[in-house]
Amino acid sequence: MKRLICAALLLTATVASFAQDGVVKKARVKMEQAQDLVATPDRKPADEQKLQDLITSTLEMIEPTLTSPDTKKQLASAWDVKANLKLFQINAFVTQLQAGQQIDVQAFHDLIIDAVSAMEECYKVEFEKGVIARRQKDSEVECYSVRNKAFALNCRQYLAYCGQQFFSEQEFSKAEDCFITWMDYSKRYTIVAQETSLEGDPNVPQMAFFTCLCAYNAKDFATISQYIDLAKQYEEQKSQAVQLQLAALIEQGDTVAWLETGKQAVMDDPDSNEGTAQNILAYYFSNNKTDEARAFTNQIIESDPTSRIGNYAMGTILMNDRKFEEAITYFDKAIEADPEFSDAIYNAGVCYCDWGYDINEQLSGKKMTQAQYDAAVAPVKDCYAKAEPYFLKIRELEPENTRKWASRLRTVYSVLDKKAEYAEMDALLGDE
Repeated sequence: MKRLICAALLLTATVASFAQDGVVKKARVKMEQAQDLVATPDRKPADEQKLQDLITSTLEMIEPTLTSPDTKKQLASAWDVKANLKLFQINAFVTQLQAGQQIDVQAFHDLIIDAVSAMEECYKVEFEKGVIARRQKDSEVECYSVRNKAFALNCRQYLAYCGQQFFSEQEFSKAEDCFITWMDYSKRYTIVAQETSLEGDPNVPQMAFFTCLCAYNAKDFATISQYIDLAKQYEEQKSQAVQLQLAALIEQGDTVAWLETGKQAVMDDPDSNEGTAQNILAYYFSNNKTDEARAFTNQIIESDPTSRIGNYAMGTILMNDRKFEEAITYFDKAIEADPEFSDAIYNAGVCYCDWGYDINEQLSGKKMTQAQYDAAVAPVKDCYAKAEPYFLKIRELEPENTRKWASRLRTVYSVLDKKAEYAEMDALLGDE
């Protein structure tokens, strides 16, 4: 009796298995009918509707077989059918894009994920059943994954497109997800693991940069940390990648890491990271960390004695210490590196004026003959005379910024007793 019961149960299981596998076979026939319609150019509206109905009904038919324990021999085929049906739907979107039409990017994205996920499941089944290994030995062995691999690679590029579209619409989290999936494709989808390795792919730095850009806008700082080193290999936006990293560190309140990262960036590429150097120096100055500012500036100058920002920074430090003669030397080096460096030009002129002012202050209260006074005040006038060409250069560079150079030149002309020039500056300044 027990043998009869066991036999009956086995028969029931076998029938169920045959039933599910039979559904898959029927679904494949319908999928192939849909494939014929997809391949038909200039389909009529009736054919288009037939295609959509076929896709919809076949998806409904195949879906239960994917999770049914009774689907045995045809499980890989079931996943392949689903993948192909999703690819047919993707093809419709691609056709619209090629015709210059707008598409629903979210729907396109979801179809891509569904398709490649189905291809991945098909691959896993074929791998577990030894189909992949047998195919490697015998090209006659039927293996859906061989064909699907190429489709999966196409899907990766479609994801990049979706990311770009989401980014343009400022949907940064969605864009970030697309780019991360692109970056991690070989980890997520073993069907294309060998073909989508990040190693040696020339597009990786650019995609890493856009991943970090989206992550910053989405306030996903962990993702920036993960991909920023790759992003900084994107030469066209290397400096911008550094700024993203620094901005993320600032928003996280990590000043120590911000300083270390910023200083390293300046050492690696001073010209592209001049703004970073200025921000670091501004931080030091605003926090009364002159010694740190001086040490950092020395590093820059040791690395590149002609550095525009390095010499300018050292000039600023010495200027704040009222060591005007030394400061001017560094400002002049910065100007030599960039003849239109207005901040350095202006500060050099201010140094000459302040130097002359300090000399004049030392004369206060001293009893002197007129001849002695004239001799003593000559260095004062000499300093102001040397300041004049710097402020005239600022006038040339920034003619609209009248108060910046006119107020300084008025003081110079007052000391030098140049009445006509003084009157001109006075008129430009109005009632000031």
